[in-house]
Amino acid sequence: MGLTREDADAALVSAPDTAALVREIHRRTREGTYRIGRAFGAADLLKESGDRTGARKVLEDAMAAEVVPLYRAQLQAHLDHVDDPDDT
Repeated sequence: MGLTREDADAALVSAPDTAALVREIHRRTREGTYRIGRAFGAADLLKESGDRTGARKVLEDAMAAEVVPLYRAQLQAHLDHVDDPDDT
């Protein structure tokens, strides 16, 4: 979730801190899911219209805002293939 081990350990000391950690994890997951979904959709539309530069920019912008390692990896994988020819 993009948290350091120290931050996670500190948040597990008390019930209120643990609850705050769970809320933060939920927020990051929800926002990251929406962010990459929008980025993938926009990048795919741009790529289909022939604007691979625009598609790359959308993905790079999403990558710059993303803190969740799994979502960063998914964005990078999509970015790595933005110049691949379409399958259709």
